[in-house]
Amino acid sequence: MPLLDLQIIAKNIVDVGETVTLRTVTKASYSNWGDATKGLSDEENVTVFFNIMVQDDVYNPEAIFKAGDILFWFKGDQSNVDRGNRIYYNSTWYEILEVIQHRAEGTTWLQTAKVKKI
Repeated sequence: MPLLDLQIIAKNIVDVGETVTLRTVTKASYSNWGDATKGLSDEENVTVFFNIMVQDDVYNPEAIFKAGDILFWFKGDQSNVDRGNRIYYNSTWYEILEVIQHRAEGTTWLQTAKVKKI
């Protein structure tokens, strides 16, 4: 994706995006039985832009996405957009499955997060 397109999209996230809560999940310790205990910290009012995939999307024939999948776009400097972390949007929690960083000229301008509903 050309640098100018990345800059325009990143600016539009701020202008027309919606706010979500981004939850960082860490497996800080283990119980006496070996179960991982999770540490949680929330960052509220994170601005994102999202897209809900529909049946006609070009990615569907390749089986990359299915109808109903959601992609969230974050600005490149947003921290904690990592696999396993969670996004709270529209009264629903989503787990981040995959993060794609869109880079140009050595700078990360956008981050795309593919999620699943939990």
